[in-house]
Order: sequence, then C-alpha cells, then structure tokens
Amino acid sequence: MAITWEWPATLETNMKPCNVLRHGLVVSAVALTSAASAQSAAPPAAPATAPAQGPSTTNVTIYGVVDVSVRHATHYGPSASTYNSVGDAIWAPSRLGFRGTEDLGDGYKGIFLIEQGFDPSSGTLTMATTSPNYGVGATQGGRAWGRESWVGLVTPMGTVTMGRQYTLAHQLSGRFQPSPNPNLDAISGFSVHHVARQDNMVKYQYTAGPAAFLATVTASEGNGKAWAVGTSYTGGPFDVAAYWQQMDSFNGAETRKILGLGGTYKFTESLKGMVGYMKRTHRVSAQENDVYSVGVNYRATDSLTLLANFLLDSQSKVGIGKRRMAYVAADYALSKRTGIYAEVDRNQLTDRYPTTTFMAVRGTQYGVTTGIRHRF
Repeated sequence: MAITWEWPATLETNMKPCNVLRHGLVVSAVALTSAASAQSAAPPAAPATAPAQGPSTTNVTIYGVVDVSVRHATHYGPSASTYNSVGDAIWAPSRLGFRGTEDLGDGYKGIFLIEQGFDPSSGTLTMATTSPNYGVGATQGGRAWGRESWVGLVTPMGTVTMGRQYTLAHQLSGRFQPSPNPNLDAISGFSVHHVARQDNMVKYQYTAGPAAFLATVTASEGNGKAWAVGTSYTGGPFDVAAYWQQMDSFNGAETRKILGLGGTYKFTESLKGMVGYMKRTHRVSAQENDVYSVGVNYRATDSLTLLANFLLDSQSKVGIGKRRMAYVAADYALSKRTGIYAEVDRNQLTDRYPTTTFMAVRGTQYGVTTGIRHRF
C-alpha cells in the first residue's frame, strides 16, 4: 500500500468537486519495481503567490519495504567457520521513500524521488554500495537519503534527472538477471564491479517505441568524474540491453571501465530465461574480470515464483582465479504486500581470486537464507 496526496497546483481557484479526494489522503496499492528502475515523482504544488499555470495536479506517494532475513553459511571466517546472522533482505533491500509527479501539461512533468535504506534487524540506516572510491562518496554515512535523491523534468524530448542516482550499469544489468542485482553479496555478481549509485549525477533517458537510449555524467572538480552510455530494446519475447561505463577514482590514479550486455527471452507468460556478460578493465591496473551469468525466472503459480542463477567471474592478469556462484530460490506471496522466501546458494573461490565480504578464506561455501517481506 502507499499513502498518496493529490492536490491541484492552483488550490485557491480550483475547488470544484471531482472524482478523487484532492485535499486529503488517498490510499492506493502500488507495486514496487527494482531498485534498478528509478520511478518518477514530483514536488509539492507551487505557492499561491506563483503565477497560475492552469489546473495541474501534484501527487506525492510514501512507499517502502521492510524485509528481514535469517542466514546460515559455512566456510565464512579465517578458520573456515560457520556463520549465522539476522539481517536485511536478500533481494530488494528495506527502504522508505517519497516520490511524486506534477503534470505540467503538453507532455511535461516535474518529478522527484528521495529514498533511504535501513536494516530492520538493527534499525540503522544502511545502503550497500561496495566501492566508495568510485562512487563519489557512495557509502551512505550520516545521509538522510542515501539510496536515491534526485529531481527532474519529463519532456517530449526525453527525461533529465539530477542528483544521487543509480549508475547505468546497475540500472541496465538488472534486466538480464533472475532478480535484479540482489542485495545479498553471496548471490550477487555484477554490482561488486560496476558500483550501484553515484553522487552529482545528471542522467538523460529517451524512449522511442521499443528502444531507449540513456546517458549519464557525474560531475566533479577534476578527479572522481564518471560517464556512461547505454541502450535497451524490448520487443516481442526479447528484452536486451548494452552499456559502457567509465569511472575515475577520487585521487585520479585509476579509471575503471565496465562493458555489459545481455538479454531476457520470454518463453511463455510464466517462464523467462536470461543471459548476461560484463567486462571490467582499468587504465592502470592489469586486472581484468569477465563475468558470465545464466538464469531463469519461473512463475509457477500466481503466488509462487522460482528462480535460479549460475555466475562465473573469471579474474585474470592480477589475482588470477575464479568465483563460481549458483543459487536456487523460491518466493511466495502471502498477499499483495506480504511474502516469504528461501534460497540455497553455493560459492567457490579458486586460486588467487580475492576473498570477499561473505568468504574470508578461499574454498567452497554453502549458504541458506529465509526471510519475511512486507511492502507498503
């Protein structure tokens, strides 16, 4: 559920009855999309002293997710010990957000979105961005709106948004994964490389029928700048995307380059298969990563969704080794807002592949996670 306010921009001069509650609260059901696709929103109506521009309508929606998971994993610490934890979601993290939109007429809209992440197991603000050095202050710290905070304008010539936003690589790579860029590191393979969000971003999106073009520039005073371009196409059973992203480190000593492409094929209304590829290189370091992903998403019933994913991350030239990851999962909707889920995963780190946040030693890890989710 979401609480939505609706009111006309010219409140004093537009008090005629209408078929919606314009001066109170409207409770409406909304479906939350992947974090990977940012949703439009708009600012409050203009003050009464502003020039009247006609009866435009502003909508502001409060939404969120509260999701707690319980996990058991083997081969975790330096002594390959087991690990038990209670934490945030494995799919889309817990959050509280405000979004809105104002129809300005003639195909123009004002939009905004502010969103904060939190860990309901402890009540702390949190936001998982793995590489702050390339994220232009990517970790949340003491921010109020660490997940997203942007404002923009929709026009007939495209949409421009400015602020803290998802990177193009994060946004587009979610289209060819069974669950877009999972929050649980043990079952995520792309976002550790491409960085999920960046500050000071200007994003442009233009859609022409089934095709879309996207471009971003992350402003800086020198070091820490970034830019990206991407495209997608959705037609018939196909949904494909490709992107290029380049990010400079804070001190300007390194540049990380990301190339990604992949797609989803809808075999039936219930069954989708997806494949994806990502290449990571650097301007200075010789390290290269080739990431391959194959997955399936099957809606077995109206309530039950089954997912499976296999991922291979092959690192070469520096820290030569491989990470192999596989998981199977079931997600069951108890209602439109409440659901439960469970997953089983396996990770293997070989040779000199770097250890991770979820595996302090190389070898093979098995994990199982279950949780409860409520959307509002």
